[in-house]
Amino acid sequence: MGLLKANVYASTDALDTEEGVQFFSEKAAESGDFMPEVYFFIRRPISEKYKSVFRRLARQSILKLSLKITSRGIRGQFKKTVPYYQMGMPEFSMDETIQHNPLKIYERNLNYQDIYGIERKRQKRKVVLLLDTSGSMYGRLLLNAALTTSVLAYNMEKEDFSIVLFNSTAMVMKKINKKRPIISIIDDILDSEAVGFTNIYIGLEKGLKELRKIRENRKSRFGILITDGIYNRGEDPVILAKKYPKLHVIGMPADNDADQGIEKCKEIAKAGRGKFYAVNDYKEIPRALIELLSQT
Repeated sequence: MGLLKANVYASTDALDTEEGVQFFSEKAAESGDFMPEVYFFIRRPISEKYKSVFRRLARQSILKLSLKITSRGIRGQFKKTVPYYQMGMPEFSMDETIQHNPLKIYERNLNYQDIYGIERKRQKRKVVLLLDTSGSMYGRLLLNAALTTSVLAYNMEKEDFSIVLFNSTAMVMKKINKKRPIISIIDDILDSEAVGFTNIYIGLEKGLKELRKIRENRKSRFGILITDGIYNRGEDPVILAKKYPKLHVIGMPADNDADQGIEKCKEIAKAGRGKFYAVNDYKEIPRALIELLSQT
């Protein structure tokens, strides 16, 4: 452990220079996908003078990658049947048209005013994203939490969302009824700390308070929990999951007791009347999030 620490500080000394900053700035301009990991590796020992530069490079990498992942065409939509059809409508309802005009259909006397059209409208969703950043998830997820948050922000840029990080405690990084630049959220996540203990219940509790700030349309309000399902502090999260309008879960196997953790994830999703998505690696989480949002 002492040797590893010495190697970390030795590597940081090489980066904590004008030459080191210039080298990584040039590399980041070429690709930069590795910059979040570099920043996480050096963020504690590096001097404040250069820390902000490496954080900016890491943030830029996250923003670029999230834009690649995010499909801006995916939005929460709902269909509404209307008693008229207008030119330009992409769809019409055959069932409604037949039901209301059987005689006209029989007589072949149907016109545009008799056809029931289908309008698609964007439904403004209210979402709280709950990210497990405890010790068990730390090495795999914290770096990716910033990317996942960025993907959510791009996908829901005109909708309401909240970001909650939790470990032994819970912190609201973005309130559901407040605007906040995605840049500052990412920076805060990159500089956040992890704790070895996991209290899923307290994370859900914080998220529920955010959702309850908005009373309208229960169907458009839901939570998305990202965790390995292993907790060693707090009450059983299933108790609180039942109180959500809807709670989806993206679960990944833990290093220890993976089967038990996944079963708990499924149990939470079932109690929250939501969907369960299993991923094998933390890198799959942002795309799982996109798939989930496209169906909600």
